[in-house]
Order: sequence, then C-alpha cells, then structure tokens
Amino acid sequence: MDFNLLINPIIEFFATDLGAIVAQVGRTIFDFLFPANADAPVVNG
Repeated sequence: MDFNLLINPIIEFFATDLGAIVAQVGRTIFDFLFPANADAPVVNG
C-alpha cells in the first residue's frame, strides 16, 4: 500500500485556503475543549 497516494491529497487539501480554514476551526475547537493550562486529572479514591 502506497501511503503517499493516501496522504498527499489530505496534505494538499489542508494547504489550500478552505483546508486551512477547516484546520484552524478544528484547532480552535480542540484548544477550547482541551486547554493547555488545565489542571491534571486527580483520582479521589
């Protein structure tokens, strides 16, 4: 299986204007849901 055949269209999509917008929106949603400065999870047992 040639992974370049599968990956190149995805890379080209995210390199275009629409793909960059989709990637930025996804990144913003991810950063909102999982902030970098969140406290570590604690198990109370």
